[in-house]
Amino acid sequence: MKVVKYASVEKLYKQFPAIRQQDVKEFDQWVQTQAHLPPVSELEIIQFIQSNDYDIEAAKRTAEAFFTFRSNYKDFFNDRDIFSAPIQRSMDVLSLVILPDLTPMGYHVMLAKIVDSDPSKFNLATLLKLAFMCVDVNLWEQGCTEGFILVIDMNGLHLGHFPKLGIFTLKNFLYYIQEALPIRLKGVHLINVVPFIDKIVAMIKPFMKKEILEIFQLHQQEDTLYPYIPQDVLPSEYGGKAPSRLILTKQLFDKTMELRDFILEKERTQKVDENKRIKTRSLSNMFGLF
Repeated sequence: MKVVKYASVEKLYKQFPAIRQQDVKEFDQWVQTQAHLPPVSELEIIQFIQSNDYDIEAAKRTAEAFFTFRSNYKDFFNDRDIFSAPIQRSMDVLSLVILPDLTPMGYHVMLAKIVDSDPSKFNLATLLKLAFMCVDVNLWEQGCTEGFILVIDMNGLHLGHFPKLGIFTLKNFLYYIQEALPIRLKGVHLINVVPFIDKIVAMIKPFMKKEILEIFQLHQQEDTLYPYIPQDVLPSEYGGKAPSRLILTKQLFDKTMELRDFILEKERTQKVDENKRIKTRSLSNMFGLF
């Protein structure tokens, strides 16, 4: 089984000196009191703390949300076999890249685009399942970053996709990236927006926190994106100096496929045991989901 080359925690302590080993130790001691949680590595603890700007209590809430959501929300985090037929089909529908160069602020950029515009092949939950596997690999390898920017190129979407978006899928996607994913989300940009973008915004806006609304931007064209992400950072299809979107997508998907067994083992071992939770709380009460 090929395994991930995890980010070096020693390097992360040097890169982010505000991460104190005493805080990491305190967090680990807290984990030991939470019998329902799976083992949490030092790297994961560092990610929870750094992504919450070193607020330990907020980091604990993120960890709780992270493991509980991933254990219980099956549409995104169950049967994550990248060689399964549904996910393989999704790889023909979705182009997903993490750009090799950072923005001037030191942010990583993830760019997503639908490349097969046939709505009959569009399954948002499966596309997100694939995307989150790729994000997992990136987080394991990179450790912590100054921030992440998500760019969604809407070119290729049309009105036939709208009924297939699914309000609950969108709600749970937004919950996960806002409350559970240990990253600093610094921007969400929709480019080449479709004529029915107002309908999409009306669907998702009730589930977006104030902090996300403040970094949520719509762009009729690509050039208004450049103040946030310089054109040079983008793939060649967008006039940038990065390799083509096709090459970058293949690299990301190939790496994720190589780690298929590792990802499945992570899925098996990082479950919350609800029978051991000290205070019984349903998912709906905890997170307002479903």
